[in-house]
Amino acid sequence: MIINDLQETIRQSLNEQIQNGLFEGDLFPDPKKPIFIRYMDKDDTLCFVPNPGSHVVEQDYSGVQYKQYNYAFTIRTTNGAMAKTRLFKISQYLQTLSDLKSISGAHWRFDHIEVPSEPAEILQDLKGAVTYSMDVAVFIYTNKGVL
Repeated sequence: MIINDLQETIRQSLNEQIQNGLFEGDLFPDPKKPIFIRYMDKDDTLCFVPNPGSHVVEQDYSGVQYKQYNYAFTIRTTNGAMAKTRLFKISQYLQTLSDLKSISGAHWRFDHIEVPSEPAEILQDLKGAVTYSMDVAVFIYTNKGVL
């Protein structure tokens, strides 16, 4: 399934960069497992999940489709400044992936990533925990005849 392959490829690319020291300091306390593909279940866990609204942007007569897949990075924590900084650093890195054509799958070819909004606080509970989110749009080419 393209969406799972694409999501895992992006997560794996980010995790490799984190493990290789791309992000300095203590932004990622456990660099062995910095980003997960799941909805939030523990505080300070950075998650990468699908968002609604993914769609075909255009298609040509040969069956090649240009698609947009929507995702979000989410984190729940009591340290809002750290969460915002983590997401901002990830945003900066993702915007450099526009030239990285090597993250393509068997039936899709990566085009570019857009980060349409800055990290934002979307929820705060009565105990002081905040949830931050950052939307990401990933653009790929697929061949409808192959899928």
